[in-house]
This record gives sequence, C-alpha cells and structure tokens, in this order.
Amino acid sequence: MGSVVDVARLAGVSAATASRVLSGSSHAVSQATRERVLAAAESLDFVPNALARGLLKSRVPIVGVIVHDVTDPYFSEIVRGVEDAAEGSGFLVITCSSDRVSEREESYVRLLRGMRAAIVIFAGSGIRDSALETTVDRHLDAMQRYGAAVVNLSPSSRGTPFVGFDNVEGMTAIVQSLARMGHRRIGYLSGPDRLYVCGERERGYRQALAAEGLEVKSSRIVSTSFDGPGGADGVERLLAEAPDVTAVACANDLQALGALERLAQLGISVPNELSVAGFDDIPAAA
Repeated sequence: MGSVVDVARLAGVSAATASRVLSGSSHAVSQATRERVLAAAESLDFVPNALARGLLKSRVPIVGVIVHDVTDPYFSEIVRGVEDAAEGSGFLVITCSSDRVSEREESYVRLLRGMRAAIVIFAGSGIRDSALETTVDRHLDAMQRYGAAVVNLSPSSRGTPFVGFDNVEGMTAIVQSLARMGHRRIGYLSGPDRLYVCGERERGYRQALAAEGLEVKSSRIVSTSFDGPGGADGVERLLAEAPDVTAVACANDLQALGALERLAQLGISVPNELSVAGFDDIPAAA
C-alpha cells in the first residue's frame, strides 16, 4: 500500500495536491487532476490514515458506544442502530462493554479521549460512584473542548444531552396495569442499587402502588442482578419472603425471562398462579 507521496508521484502532481483530493478538501482542483489522483490511489491500494486526518481536524471519526454488556439484547439493538446510522458517514463504531465496573468505564473513556473520538454514547445507566463521575466528567470536559459530542441514552448525573424514555412512568404503567388486572400483592425485582436507572424504576413501582392505594412492603422488593440468573434467583427469594404475591414486576426483560424459567422449574404456572411483567421490550419478550 503506497503513501500520499507515492500517489502524488504516480499521478504527476504535488503531495499537497494529492492530499487535497484524497482528503475531500474543497480546495480547487481540476477534474482531470482529481481523476489522475484517484486512479493512482486505486492502483496503489492507498487508504487514507483516518487517525492522522482526524488529528489535523481536532477529532477522529470514531463513535465510542459504552454499554454494560454487548451480549444483552437491549444493548446489541442499540449498537446495531448506531452502526446503521454511522454507515456511509466515514465513522468507525467501537463498542465497549464495561460490565458495570467503574474502573473499566473510566478506562474506556480515557482511551476514547486519547484517540480523540468524535462521539461518545453512554448506552447504559450511569453508575452511582462519585469518584468515577468526577474522573469521567473531567475526561468528557476535555473531549467537548476539542469538539466531541457526548450523549446519554439512560439516566446519569452528568449534564450532557439525554435521549431516552421515562423510566419512572414506564414502571408506573406496568404496575398499574397489573393492579387493574386485579392484583393487590405485587412483588418487584429491582436491579443493582448502584445504577441510576434502577432507582428510577423502583420509584415508579412505589409510585404506582401509592396511586392504586396498595401497600408498599419491603419484603416484596428484591434487589438482584440485571440478567436472567438474577431474575431466577430473585423470584425464588421473593416467593420465600413474600409467598402471598400474585404478580411480580421485573426491572428488565432478562430478569423476567429468568423468573419465568425458575417458576417453570418450581412448577408454578404463569399466569394462572403468578403473573410476570418485564421492562424494555427486547425481541425475546414477544
């Protein structure tokens, strides 16, 4: 693969002219010269150095998407949507799974800053960690100064743009729907306390019970992981603590799927003996 200088030599133009053509510069270049440069680049299998070009423009065409776990169907759908939107724009999408570990999230943000990424998308909920928030915000401030865009798709403490849905109202609607089906003793599987989104969804659960005149009991709320094993373990613990519940609302669909599997193992019929509802509407929820 040749360099810009090799392309220029083959096309019979200066390196500056070849660079202008290959970078898509608006600088005036005759059509004949442009065609010679492009033909030379093709014959040499020349690929522009996106990193070097990005450094000259202060930012590199990279989109960093920080998710909790890319194998989670909720996040994989988001990543695919970002890739579809970036297609044809010259942007490279890099997916970073933090596993909800503060140090990993900070490391990814620092690396993206070092690469001068043009866009950072936080797809997962913000982590309640003051030290992490301070460090990450410092990196993001520096990135925004060189022109990077930062977007959150889930609740966090940072003041950057948020594109998402109302977690409180969503869970309120789920629990009210169960109540209006006749359920008076509704259990709840919450997610990890350290995630902002979990606090919001639990607030929706409590808000719905209050609106329906139903009692909030701590024995009917179980905190567990945001995945299938968490749902399986959580629903079993819930039934041990509050065997009188007739319905369970889950903080996400993976929990609901795990709960359904464990209930089947326990011989509990859904929905005849217990109703189960999830949040997110991933494809498997159908």
